[in-house]
Amino acid sequence: MDSRLPKRTRPHASSGPARARPLPRRTLAQPRPRESAPPAAVPPTRPLLRFTRYGIPGLAVLAGVVAMCFGTSDSLIGGAGLIGAGIATYLVALLYRVGVSGDDARDAEERARRQFERTGRWPDR
Repeated sequence: MDSRLPKRTRPHASSGPARARPLPRRTLAQPRPRESAPPAAVPPTRPLLRFTRYGIPGLAVLAGVVAMCFGTSDSLIGGAGLIGAGIATYLVALLYRVGVSGDDARDAEERARRQFERTGRWPDR
């Protein structure tokens, strides 16, 4: 069955003004251009923050171990409670840090997407 409409040719991937031009080649003498600034260095953790993250839960666990050393049934239960509180405190801080790092990763991906829209290339990490 023949159509009366003119036959259209499907455009080839290499056709078009943008695809017809060859990509610029880098030589060894030319350094690769940097599209974005290098990642910022991670600042060192402050001592008070380190104490809050690790010291307070560690002191609670240590207090629980010391309480358990007294040997009565009440001190064993209280020591176990203190150890549980110390572990729970550490895990809450850990979950908070994991959540915040997810926000940082999301922000970095959003910056990469904006650069991709601007330049047409996904930035190297």
